[in-house]
Amino acid sequence: MLKIDETKPKVGFIGGTREDILDDLDFATKNKFDYYEISSEGVNYSLKPKFIKQIQKIIKENNISLILHIPYFLPIASLIPEISNAALKFVKKEILLASKLGAKKITIHSSDKEVPRIKTAIEKNIKMLIKNLKEVVIFGEKYGIKIGLENSWTPERICKTAEELLSITNFVKGLGVIFDTGHANAIGLDCVKYFKKVRNRVINVHIHDNNGKYDQHNVIGEGNINFKALLKECKNSKYYGPFILEVFPHKNVLKCRERFLNIWNQI
Repeated sequence: MLKIDETKPKVGFIGGTREDILDDLDFATKNKFDYYEISSEGVNYSLKPKFIKQIQKIIKENNISLILHIPYFLPIASLIPEISNAALKFVKKEILLASKLGAKKITIHSSDKEVPRIKTAIEKNIKMLIKNLKEVVIFGEKYGIKIGLENSWTPERICKTAEELLSITNFVKGLGVIFDTGHANAIGLDCVKYFKKVRNRVINVHIHDNNGKYDQHNVIGEGNINFKALLKECKNSKYYGPFILEVFPHKNVLKCRERFLNIWNQI
């Protein structure tokens, strides 16, 4: 039987840019968040040792769990070897960074269909994605880090539907799923049905709302996602987190958490 603390949802948020990490952690500390996901955006991806030690100290003292978000625009499935190999090398560098920071999970994206009008080119992109993700997962396992593939939403991306996502994860042993509610909704998919399909692979859920047409990163209730039904399904399937609030700025993070917890506690 699960204890009460084990059924309490683990909630966090994603940062704005990597330049904001210390400000984000200060916010996380003051507001007692369980998780902080380091943003994929920034102008400097090489964190200095002194800066890493600062982060380590803060998360240890405040019991904050870290997740690292790899740049969403990274072309890891490129058909040009020089590009995909460079992307793969960068991902491994990010895994080493995650290990130094103490992050146990990494979010990665699927890359683009480079020539979307040619079916064989898309198939080659997918094969390259699978090949490189296998290497990434094995490398991550050496450092005790779990890799999760996030569902996409724009037309040029791979892995938008649950079926597409599972077609990749089924070929890559040990690869998890990062379920993004806003991305699923933005392409007109039902979030509850989507979550049910990928539940056994889910290691992280990104929470944000939209109008069903665009990835707006709105606070819960400022879109048309049925979060009551989704969170009820999460509870029923014993998924208690992490739930990462992907809204901006910080004041919206607090508003989103309040609405999230109100729903969670009522179901």
